[in-house]
Amino acid sequence: MFKKLLFTVLSFITIQTYAQKNVNIPLANDFTIITTDNDTLNLYKTLNEGKTVVLDLFQVTCGPCQTNTPTIDSAFSLWGNGQNNVVFWGISNADSNSVINQFKSDYNVNFHCAGIEGGGDSLVNMLQDQLGAFGFPTYAVICPDDKTMHWQVNNPPVIHGFDTYINNCNATDIMQKSTSGDKIVQIFPNPATEYINVNIKTDEIASFRIELLSNMGEKLKSQTFYSDQSQQNQFQLKLDGIKEGSYYLTIYQDGNLIYAGLVMKVNSK
Repeated sequence: MFKKLLFTVLSFITIQTYAQKNVNIPLANDFTIITTDNDTLNLYKTLNEGKTVVLDLFQVTCGPCQTNTPTIDSAFSLWGNGQNNVVFWGISNADSNSVINQFKSDYNVNFHCAGIEGGGDSLVNMLQDQLGAFGFPTYAVICPDDKTMHWQVNNPPVIHGFDTYINNCNATDIMQKSTSGDKIVQIFPNPATEYINVNIKTDEIASFRIELLSNMGEKLKSQTFYSDQSQQNQFQLKLDGIKEGSYYLTIYQDGNLIYAGLVMKVNSK
């Protein structure tokens, strides 16, 4: 009797979880857009390359779109300016290429955008057919592994407001090549109790700033270290005063982001 009851409860939980995922985290349909720079971008091709796609659905004359754009571009910069495994695409269903390019110039937008000529109107129509009517701006994060789409997130936006969703897409291991070789970043232990070790393999002399952030983007810890030419440079960030939970660790080399990842703080037993 107990086994039957347990099976029933577990089945109910499974069904509820599956249903909630389908309601709140829909699957993204494939689409192709042509940017104002005449680059052709395909969603599934990009996802199959292991990249997470952040969508910024906007209109040039939309006041909140204009206000939010600098924050969105800063988030784009935080995640590597499209050079790593996170890309940002701006989509307008109401503006021509020339109007969008002027908007990009006025508001210093550095990520790819597409308008009417590039299929932006068709894409917005497809999303409205799938998800219902929505306003502008709307932001979404699409994961590469299962093509799930976190819809209407980070609005009003903050720079780190996409981080939770991107981390959930398992797209946090940012790695870059330096001019003098491969840079490898290792974080351990994780989960951590008293401190986090950061091991950076590089033959460059540089300054590294390590920051620990809350899930709301609040900076909780910040420390600067300097490397030598010993290849293996290990630094330590102490977790005193940090409560048990999940946090984001970012590492900057000479002011440029080279790593962003999720770490956990647990209490020692």
